[in-house]
Amino acid sequence: VFNNRRVARIAGLAVAFYPSLVLWSSQGLKDGAIVFSLALAILATLKLGQKLNWIYLVMLVAALFFVLALRFYVFYMLLAAIGGAFLIGMRALTAQSVARQFVVVLALGLSLTYLGVTRYANLEFARFGSLETVQRSRADAARSAQSGFGQDVDVSSTSGALSTIPLGIVYLLFAPFPWQLGSLRQSLTLPEMVVWWASFPMLVTGLWFSIKHRLRQMSAILIFTSMLTVAYSVFQGNVGTAYRQRAQLLVFYFIFVAVGFVLLKEKREEKARRAQEEREASRRRPVWQRPLPKSHVADAPLEG
Repeated sequence: VFNNRRVARIAGLAVAFYPSLVLWSSQGLKDGAIVFSLALAILATLKLGQKLNWIYLVMLVAALFFVLALRFYVFYMLLAAIGGAFLIGMRALTAQSVARQFVVVLALGLSLTYLGVTRYANLEFARFGSLETVQRSRADAARSAQSGFGQDVDVSSTSGALSTIPLGIVYLLFAPFPWQLGSLRQSLTLPEMVVWWASFPMLVTGLWFSIKHRLRQMSAILIFTSMLTVAYSVFQGNVGTAYRQRAQLLVFYFIFVAVGFVLLKEKREEKARRAQEEREASRRRPVWQRPLPKSHVADAPLEG
């Protein structure tokens, strides 16, 4: 998307070596498979936005199938993000691109219907997709763990769910906080959290740049991460679960962190380059045209 190896390298290294991602992906849990399926689905979507390729279409259908089997509610958000990306268009709109996007969406819909994915997803949504169910799950998580937060929150109504979002986002993005580290095991998360807190300004910078200059190309990632962030901010009720579920988002957050880091680095390099050019230009001037040193300027007598 950015055609920048630095961004790709930094994002890849962050995902490969960030402690919590290593932790959750190395255990026999769903998290590693979910993150892999999400990354695969987004990759296939980006590739299909550039060129119609049946291999990537099969890859996308398979990734969606696995996401549905592992986290049905994430499937809906991912499907909405993919549909929104193709609707907006990840490249400049032409007759060819519109036709390609129509073929991809049609083939995707037919494939999911044929495999029974949409029927299964609708059944799961009917069972677990109500705000009352979310409230019961959240209340249990908030009260059954010492790290629970927002025990008095009620998300069973639309207004209650909306009012919970700010608090939930703060905990989802930044918890655990230093005052919540009550044991040695919890304290082990502090170094990586310090790195994450320090990286957040770069995430904001990279996100702003992406929205301003790469909105179409990044639409799938932007829509998906926004929806999942809001959903988890409503659903999560304790710090431990929020810390774990954040791993599903970090894979995409680190892309924006990498963009922000490279932007700052390139800005510094550009500043250093200009300073070097000014020094070289100054050396090439005749002696009488060179500016006086600051000490000489300060000691020069005032005129008039």
